[in-house]
Amino acid sequence: MPLQNMQTTSYAHYLEGGGEMGQLIRDFDWNATVLGTPDQWSTSLLTTVSIMLNSRFPMFLWWGPELIQFYNDAYRPSLGKDGKHPTALGQRGVDCWPEAWDVIKPMIDGVLSTGEATWSEDQLIPIYRNNQLENVYWTFSHSRVIDETGQPAGVLVICSETTEKVNAYNTIKSAKQDLEFAIEAAELGTWDLNPLTGYFVGNERLKEWFGLPPQENIDLDLAISAIIEEDRQRVRDAIAKAVAPGSDGNYTIVYTVTSLTTGVKSVLEVKGKALFNEEDEAYRFSGIAQEVTEAYKLQQRKDEFISVASHELKTPITSISASMQILQKLVKNDPSSEKIPVFINKANNNLSKLTNLLDDLLNVTKIQQGQLALNITRFDIVDLIRDCCDYINYNSEHEFKLMGEEEVMIFADYRRIYQVMINLIGNAVKYSPQSNRVEITIYHDEENVTVSVRDFGIGINPEKLPHLFDRYYRVDAFGHQFSGLGLGLYITAEIIQRHNGKIGVDSNLGAGSNFWFTLPMDDRMVEQ
Repeated sequence: MPLQNMQTTSYAHYLEGGGEMGQLIRDFDWNATVLGTPDQWSTSLLTTVSIMLNSRFPMFLWWGPELIQFYNDAYRPSLGKDGKHPTALGQRGVDCWPEAWDVIKPMIDGVLSTGEATWSEDQLIPIYRNNQLENVYWTFSHSRVIDETGQPAGVLVICSETTEKVNAYNTIKSAKQDLEFAIEAAELGTWDLNPLTGYFVGNERLKEWFGLPPQENIDLDLAISAIIEEDRQRVRDAIAKAVAPGSDGNYTIVYTVTSLTTGVKSVLEVKGKALFNEEDEAYRFSGIAQEVTEAYKLQQRKDEFISVASHELKTPITSISASMQILQKLVKNDPSSEKIPVFINKANNNLSKLTNLLDDLLNVTKIQQGQLALNITRFDIVDLIRDCCDYINYNSEHEFKLMGEEEVMIFADYRRIYQVMINLIGNAVKYSPQSNRVEITIYHDEENVTVSVRDFGIGINPEKLPHLFDRYYRVDAFGHQFSGLGLGLYITAEIIQRHNGKIGVDSNLGAGSNFWFTLPMDDRMVEQ
């Protein structure tokens, strides 16, 4: 007979209240279970059920040898929709949780046999609910309940589903990992300053740039001491402005640091944002730093290039203009003057210089746009080198000594390789004003021909060698003043690389330089 139709008895007081689950327990046909009707239940069972029903914390109870189940309103949402509720009430545990019984049953047995309560936090126990098997996380404790005889009779579970918390944590963790990967991939330094204490936290890359100690919290003054003196006050002022009350908190600056441990200089572009509390006090100031040393150097070289290009282009134009003015006067006043051929030749030489400068600029544009086309033919590179020497020797007093092979037939772009040799031999002449000897060696094997051009001039600082084939890098950066745009070696290297060859240089200050390159002997190895 349903419980609400029974006369109130002493046991009924234990089952009062409890919301939906209290009503379901009172209405349930317990006589169909091994527990029998509530008037047959032990006081310990009634007491435990009463505590469970009137608790707002999720609770679940297994009772008796068959582990018959009870649960309260607070636990009910964890069973999902169209799932185990209300079937789970009065059901045997093994029948209710087949998908997780291999995890649950050992914990129940352990509590019943030892009497020691368990504690699990954010444990994954997949259950079937909402018409599917779901990964559900729980924080729970299993406690043994004894009957009037002192024997283990049931297990009370006080629990809380933490699925949302765990999923949120995993989402944040994944986002943090993605951010860390992005920071690492972008090679960024990160920093987080407490403006109130003057201490900040930085990642390993930032510490490496500044040469900072490994501890977590670092004094801002120590980091500022690594900034070069001419930038230091500018950085202090920018920080003060960013964290000042009423500021928008934005911080963007470029400065140079010298590592306190290695002495290596790095140019950093730094961006940050200060956060303010209700009192308009900055409580956090964080951001990122990116090393822009090479980009900064490239920009400097670009700026220098523009200045040099203006000068280099203006010089022959001015000279041509002057020659033409003089020629006009000579032709008008003395048409047979012996000076006329001299000024014509001078104008032609300057016109040739101007043409070469413009060719360099056009070649750089073609290289950048991938339009430096090659016209591959078969020719003797030794003959080409002799022609280059004859051309340069026309205007110089240098002695060119060719060594090695007498003839080497290759597949390459004749005009481009001629341009390479003119560049290398011309540089050898230009940078050896105190020596008139240039040695050119040609040899080959089955795969490559190797050409080297050696001078006995001023040489190159070894520290500068890695940048020698960079765009805009001028060799007059070595302390000597020579004309040129700083594009010749860059173009030379690009031509050789387009031929699938290699190029390099060996040099020391005061001992001359040896430029060399290789070209493949097989035309199939040359980029078409």
